[in-house]
This record gives sequence, structure tokens and C-alpha cells, in this order.
Amino acid sequence: MKYFGRIYLACNALIFAFVGLGALLNPQAFAAVIGITFNNPAAMPEFLATYGGFTLAIAVVLLIAQALRRYRRVAYAALSIAYIGFALGRLYAMLFVSGFDERNLLFFFLEVVMVAWGLFCYRESRWLPLQHGH
Repeated sequence: MKYFGRIYLACNALIFAFVGLGALLNPQAFAAVIGITFNNPAAMPEFLATYGGFTLAIAVVLLIAQALRRYRRVAYAALSIAYIGFALGRLYAMLFVSGFDERNLLFFFLEVVMVAWGLFCYRESRWLPLQHGH
């Protein structure tokens, strides 16, 4: 369990970097995978800002938290809150908009797992001495 929190941050940094790079390098293909179409010229910059730039910035912040222990606890909390937002938004959409499908259920399950993992890391990190791997 010594590196459980660092693994959590590394996994999330990779996920956010993958999403950001995928959106920036091939926005049309990336958008098609998640069912987004660009019917308006203003949609592309918005997509690139959110899925490209913002997610890459999150990956960089997570790498900083990985390198500087004093930022890890807040990173665990921020990620947990973000995943709660993802999960609640997805649940709302499945209940009232699109219905349940395999892809959304899988992502919802993963978001719940990431919330639990992040909250565990947050809770455990307050008890550890500074030289511990968390």
C-alpha cells in the first residue's frame, strides 16, 4: 500500500494525457469515438480547449503532485470530486436523457472505482510520515 496513492496519480495522469493528446492530434476521430460531431465552426475550438488543453493541464498538475508530496493530498481530493461530478452527470444522463448502455455503465463503474480509490488515498495520506511513499 506504500505506493497506492502514487499509482493512483500516475494512472490518472496517463488517462488525462491520453485524452488530451488524442483530442489534439486527431480531434475528428477522437470526437467520433464519443459521439460528438462538429456542426458549428465554433465547436472545434471549444472541443480542443476542453478535451485537449484542459485535460493535458490536469495531467501536468498530477505530475507535479506526483513529484511534490505536499500537493498529493489535494490532488486526491480534487480527483475524487471530479470523478463524483463525472459519475453524477453520467447517471443523470442515463436516467433522464439517453438511457443505459454498455459503454456508459462501464464508464460509470470506473468513475465510482476512481472516487473510492481517491478517497482512500486521501484518507490514508493524512496519517503517513513525510518520508513515506504516499
